[in-house]
Amino acid sequence: MEQTVHLRKANLRDIPAILEIEQECFREDSFSREQFAYLIGRSKGTFYVVVEQEQIIAYISLLLHAGTHYLRIYSIAVHPDFRGRKLGQLLMEQTIATAHDCKAAKITLEVKVTNTPAIRLYMKNGFIPVGVKPAYYHDGSDAIYMQRTL
Repeated sequence: MEQTVHLRKANLRDIPAILEIEQECFREDSFSREQFAYLIGRSKGTFYVVVEQEQIIAYISLLLHAGTHYLRIYSIAVHPDFRGRKLGQLLMEQTIATAHDCKAAKITLEVKVTNTPAIRLYMKNGFIPVGVKPAYYHDGSDAIYMQRTL
């Protein structure tokens, strides 16, 4: 029997599960409980979680920069045990829909240069590399700055 997943807006009660995924995926580059509380409660942002059988298995945090009308993918992660199920694609589709809803001119993000699966996902969804941010991550790795114009 196939499991069903659903997407919903995050709330503060979701933070422990989000933190677990964050730590598993990003280790020393992880956000803190306080940062997630701010992101979930922020009026200029949207935070979605993917849920399966009452378990949070993925999330995405989006921030709208009103002055520029850019929607930024601030953080996106899929728990390693649930990868390969097109959850990243589900989150990308929601991001694009959110960008259209808030009339964003473009969507931007940073991704670690070594994160080939994420880079492939972004390019499949119309993002193009437009620059490099040197030593962006805790370990000194560079980030690729990508954008998708709407």
